[in-house]
Amino acid sequence: MSPKYKNYSVINYLAFNYAGFACVAIIVFLSSTQPFFIKEIIGIDPTTATTSTTSTSKNSKDGKIGHIVGGLGFIDELTAMIVAPLLGALNDNLNSKQYNGSKLIQSFSFIIIAISLFGYAVWCKNLVPDMFIFRSIFAIGVTGCMSMVTVILNELTISDFEFWRSNKQVTSQYIPLNQEEEGDDGNDEQQQHTSPDTLKKNGKFAGLMGVCTGLGAIFSVSVFVTLPINLGMKNAYLVVMGFALLSFAILFSFLYNVNGKDNTDNNENDNNDNNNNDNNNNEISAKNESYFQLLIHGYEFSKHNKQAQLAYAGSFVARSTTVATAMFIPLMVYEWYYTIGQCKSNNDNEWAGKLTCHEGYVFAAILSGVAQTVALISAPIWGYLVDARRIGKCNTLGLAAIVGMIGNFGLSLIHSYSSNTYNPKTFICFFMISIIGLSQIGLIISSMSVLSGIPNAHDIMGSLSGLYSFCGGIGIMIISSLGGYLSDHWILGPFFILGLFNVALLVIYYSYSRQQKSGNLVV
Repeated sequence: MSPKYKNYSVINYLAFNYAGFACVAIIVFLSSTQPFFIKEIIGIDPTTATTSTTSTSKNSKDGKIGHIVGGLGFIDELTAMIVAPLLGALNDNLNSKQYNGSKLIQSFSFIIIAISLFGYAVWCKNLVPDMFIFRSIFAIGVTGCMSMVTVILNELTISDFEFWRSNKQVTSQYIPLNQEEEGDDGNDEQQQHTSPDTLKKNGKFAGLMGVCTGLGAIFSVSVFVTLPINLGMKNAYLVVMGFALLSFAILFSFLYNVNGKDNTDNNENDNNDNNNNDNNNNEISAKNESYFQLLIHGYEFSKHNKQAQLAYAGSFVARSTTVATAMFIPLMVYEWYYTIGQCKSNNDNEWAGKLTCHEGYVFAAILSGVAQTVALISAPIWGYLVDARRIGKCNTLGLAAIVGMIGNFGLSLIHSYSSNTYNPKTFICFFMISIIGLSQIGLIISSMSVLSGIPNAHDIMGSLSGLYSFCGGIGIMIISSLGGYLSDHWILGPFFILGLFNVALLVIYYSYSRQQKSGNLVV
């Protein structure tokens, strides 16, 4: 039996990885510049109770931007939670109608991102409603791009793509609904009926995507995040908008054409497949489902599939970790520099969009860069662990949860007594941030691999990916809102919450592992 998708080229694969690179670079830029944008453009000074844009802000709480950053993160993820399942079902629906769902959604997402960045630079004058509107638009674009990563990862798994070609027949197999047995995490009893070559390992693909997203984050903190220093805040947003438009052109031109001519293998032509008629019936039933039927199908599938549920829990913690590091590390540095008096405007009555806290801004980029560098270096290791027969993707997810628990509790509790005067320029801070970065990429790679490795689910993978993003959005809403509020009172509080998330994931993994070993696991 031949692969589902044929002629998957190196260019297609590079475009897939570039999408992750570009999207994460833009996400890191926006998240890192938000506290400074609020001060320099909107005019909310964290050291005073008044702002330069309004004389009616007398409440001293307005001088705290933690709850503002958290509120923006909350509306971001509320939008993502609503949009993600709809985009996932849209992908499945487009594919069933012979359109290129994943390609169209991922590429056009950068157009939406560009519109948001243009709005920030040109039209955004007030916190409410301007920033919240453009942050919501930004969330739609990012959700469209990132929710398709898992879908395309699944397409890769059942394609004929290989890192290097050989004379032997490609062993990646597409096995439609109810024709494939599950094999995962070194479970020999489950794998003994399936040839080792039956399923292509997806850990290396997820690992390299992790490398590219890590490179995107490093590129962002090295290039994009430093743009406001030289160009001013508004011009920096316009430059990144241009990058988003360029990314659209690249992805629309080079992403894999799922329904292109001669790209897919029709099961009815596979005369050697004894289950040919069953396979055709399964595909026809999927194609006849409506938009909302696909969404419901994905939900019903997830209710009874423990591997999908574990992937959703992993997404909850992985997305929370990603946003927390991007949002609260700069906030921690920002608060420290203003507390010690090293971030003062030369002219408090003039807000020209030029950054005045140069040292704090640069150090925030350095500290965030440390986490992303560790993530970049460790991504191939996590990918190897996912593919390792004795470990597997689910056990790797449990290991990443343990690492995250150590890093977040270590950062938040070791110096908890100094809370709002925490000095980020210490070895222990750099070390714990590195551990958090290590867990972040491990959670991302392993949770994506757990979801994309679910057998028998390709026709509804878009819907599953949407639910995966939805669960991640729930985690981000909690860490953004509760963490943002708590950071105004305890600057390290968000990382303590993140540590609790990792504990919860570890409990879920342990329950899954016990059911798997007892043979009572429903997949």
